[in-house]
Amino acid sequence: MAQGLSVVLGDYDRQRLDATCAALEDRGIRTVRCESGSEVLERCQKEPPEVAVLEVLLPRKNGFETLKALKEDARTAAIKVILLLDEGDDYGEHRARLCGADAIRKRPLTAEDVAETVRLCLQEGGLEAISEASEGPDLEAVLDAMEGRARAENPLLQHITDPLTGLYNSPYMELKIAEEYKKARRFNIPLSCVEIAFDDEGALSQPDRAQDLRRILNEVAGLLLCESRDIDHLARQNVEEFFLLLPHTDVEGASAMTGRILKSVESRGFEVDGRPGMITASAGIATFTGSNADSAEQLQDRCREALTASRRWGGNRFTVWAQDTEKTPQA
Repeated sequence: MAQGLSVVLGDYDRQRLDATCAALEDRGIRTVRCESGSEVLERCQKEPPEVAVLEVLLPRKNGFETLKALKEDARTAAIKVILLLDEGDDYGEHRARLCGADAIRKRPLTAEDVAETVRLCLQEGGLEAISEASEGPDLEAVLDAMEGRARAENPLLQHITDPLTGLYNSPYMELKIAEEYKKARRFNIPLSCVEIAFDDEGALSQPDRAQDLRRILNEVAGLLLCESRDIDHLARQNVEEFFLLLPHTDVEGASAMTGRILKSVESRGFEVDGRPGMITASAGIATFTGSNADSAEQLQDRCREALTASRRWGGNRFTVWAQDTEKTPQA
């Protein structure tokens, strides 16, 4: 193995971190220890390693957020990232793939197991072998399995989740909007709403398009989960609309997130009847900043107004609600 190879290890468990560092250094690989996601990013940007190994439950940017940030930064995009998850975490596995993980390993793992995975990752052709061995089911199968297990364990979930996507349903989201609005008003913190709808004029809702609808809904749900944080709330509002409730998020943050989602929809080129690029989406954004909305309902109404303005244009654009100003969509 070539000299000078380095690996950044991100793990909140110091004992486990010590053991993994020792196993790698026994193989002649230099290690950099990090105990948070923000520290991983700082070290990788300063001196990019060949490989980064991340525990998913890192503090100050979890493993998913850190993985996405590494892959989106030109300085660190070439780093091979291995994400470590718990056994049976099918949702986490799919989210890791959407965020760009090069390889995924599931615990229980020993320090030697992790070191061997790194060795294979550094070896030419080894990464492909790891990826093939860890290939999991597609998103539809993952969501079905998650839904079945979750509902068996907690029957209450059937009353608050959408059966097709696993996101919250519209009635439950109404409660979350009221709850988060009260918090935002009391503590004077920003709260943003985003409504996203397909531009197909209901074509996907036709009975003969049920298979296309399910596939596209599942993929979009995956995109939303990939972009979201733990504090965000996601819902499927109706047949072809999604609603995002983003606490502690100002209009700039909501716009950046919405822009990424719509670009992902565009890049996917969703097929209908075998024809790619047939489905685009529009979005509306409304933000509460402490005193500019009298109620949660008014905030929702503004979000829908902004969505309506975007849909007049269509084509993966979004509009930010603004009083007494022309609502011009952004690509």
